Amino acid sequence: MTGVIGHIANPTMADAADLAVAAERAGARWVGFADAFWWRDVWMLLAAAADATTQIEVGPAMTNAYLRHRFHTASSLATLHEVAPNRVFCGIAAGGSEITAAAGLDRRDAAARARELAATIRAVADGGALDPASGRTLDVSLPTTPILMAGRGNQMLRTAGAVADRVLLWAMPDADLDRSVGLITEGAGERDEMPQLIWAPLVRHACVAPASLGHVAVYAALNTRAELRSEWGLDAESVDEIRRTLVAGGTAAAIDLVPDAALDDLTFAEDDIDKIAERARSLGVSEIAVPGFAVGTIDQQLGWASAVEAQLL
Repeated sequence: MTGVIGHIANPTMADAADLAVAAERAGARWVGFADAFWWRDVWMLLAAAADATTQIEVGPAMTNAYLRHRFHTASSLATLHEVAPNRVFCGIAAGGSEITAAAGLDRRDAAARARELAATIRAVADGGALDPASGRTLDVSLPTTPILMAGRGNQMLRTAGAVADRVLLWAMPDADLDRSVGLITEGAGERDEMPQLIWAPLVRHACVAPASLGHVAVYAALNTRAELRSEWGLDAESVDEIRRTLVAGGTAAAIDLVPDAALDDLTFAEDDIDKIAERARSLGVSEIAVPGFAVGTIDQQLGWASAVEAQLL
């Protein structure tokens, strides 16, 4: 089974519904939408996607514990379950570089906040108090909700291994995959159980516009560890320039600042199915996900993902 990460820029509610319907018809297990404060509200988009579908799981991919209090996230999940009973998941991450650059928030405690959010969701689903101090419970029933996590930093990866049901390896450099899975495995030692690994490689599909891939690559380059960025030829000054350009809305200009070495490490060729399947097996990946850049390309992308997954059985 495959997943779809909604990547239509600033999608409307109709866009979210259409992408979810297309993903469901093509056999995807889940579809997620970004919690991006520049864009339309993710919970409104998820409600539209849930209302338009009957089987596919829906959830944020990803939300963070900085801009929304965990109480609000628990309430939102419970409300979404009313629209899509028992087919809701919650994706949690540290938040993009705009959290620091634009919102002015320090993300150094991201792992602790992610762990706390996951614990709150599970405690409330088990019938616990939303606010332990007062004993006040959530007035809306919150069913058990799978936790999906993603990250690139050491602590976030360890935390994902320790607390998530599923971990998403999203547009990671090939050179950083083994280290990342190692950290997830290390974190999983806390509970002696490995979460499901889902890999969303960034693939140069003929049906996908290069600018769409470039947009993802910019974020991936910014959030990759400094040592690897240095190997690509990106020093601190270059990274700051990319971040300033991106935050100012100059996505196309930011793409031009990403060196070819980074793009080579971040992307795979569409016809490398055997290579990608072998890489997935070596990592312990059991599911492939794709970015949903457009409704019209999702069939082809999911068909490709299914061909990769067929080699993982």
